[in-house]
Amino acid sequence: MMNGFSIGQKGQRGAVLIVSLVMLVAVMLLGIAGIRGTSLQVRMGAGLYDRQIAFQAAESAIRDASAVVATGANPVFDGTNGLYPLPPVVNNGTWVDRWDDPAVNWRGGTAIANGPKHITPEFIVEDLGTWPDPPDCIKQVPRPPLCLSARYRITARSGEAGAERQVVLQSTFRP
Repeated sequence: MMNGFSIGQKGQRGAVLIVSLVMLVAVMLLGIAGIRGTSLQVRMGAGLYDRQIAFQAAESAIRDASAVVATGANPVFDGTNGLYPLPPVVNNGTWVDRWDDPAVNWRGGTAIANGPKHITPEFIVEDLGTWPDPPDCIKQVPRPPLCLSARYRITARSGEAGAERQVVLQSTFRP
């Protein structure tokens, strides 16, 4: 015995061990929850990045299509190479959506590269005929010589049909 102070087995019951194990489990569960939250945020950020690149590629395809039908280009709208005549009308008077038709020949646009992402967008151009510009010029007598001008519907997509991340943009273009 040293100065009346002794460590006996009688006073130890292991309560500190149990409390520390419970606290360790609690800290581990908090860590796992944090990891799950962080990994979800990383996936959301990657999805947003992919969508932005796809959107930029589709916008690029609209610019490419606009250049094809610009004044003086004289494209032939015969259903080849992404150029189509007026959309056909079905029995009930509605237009046929060519961008949903798997038989449509899409025309490739300028490839977009951003880091590891490489996307080649596609587009179709539909000739919508001539329209008055400005709209009230058709009422003028005599009609101004440049009253009627060509209109085109441009549809661009940034990936294959059914792709996981695909952006489809549509624009009406007047040269």
